[in-house]
Amino acid sequence: MSCTLYLVRHGIAEAAGSGGDAERRLTSEGVRKLRQVARGLKRLILKPDAIISSPLRRAEQTAAILCAVLAPGAVPQLCPLLAPGEGAEAVAAGLREHRRAHELVLVGHQPSLGQLASYLLARSPHVVELPFRKGGVAAIVVDSLPPRASGTLEWFVTAEQLRWMGRKGR
Repeated sequence: MSCTLYLVRHGIAEAAGSGGDAERRLTSEGVRKLRQVARGLKRLILKPDAIISSPLRRAEQTAAILCAVLAPGAVPQLCPLLAPGEGAEAVAAGLREHRRAHELVLVGHQPSLGQLASYLLARSPHVVELPFRKGGVAAIVVDSLPPRASGTLEWFVTAEQLRWMGRKGR
């Protein structure tokens, strides 16, 4: 059974400070823009079975905003494998528990998210370069979870494009 994976980079976050990287929060601008991104994704008729996030604060906040718009009442699931520095192959293998899903949203960080996209598309984390900017999203269809073959890139959009779509839907 195929599954569409939506890879989402977290929104605009605070600058690194004394609190440590894991605790960096979205800025007020980041929250506002992410809500527009989520509305744009809703116009694309996303109906995720689950929204899974890196445990870092800014990704968790991004996932919560996506849940509120795309799956009201749902709660983001935290996945340590989506934290920076984890291997793309391990993330893909970790999706096994969601093998019956039709659509999953994965919220993470660069460069790990780009490496995951490359792994899903070419079975290697260093072949395809997708430059995820903050709030950017890639839709990749895979044959199964975990994927047994290369997936297909359905679309790759920027936060700006999604915000435009979100504003048009009001």
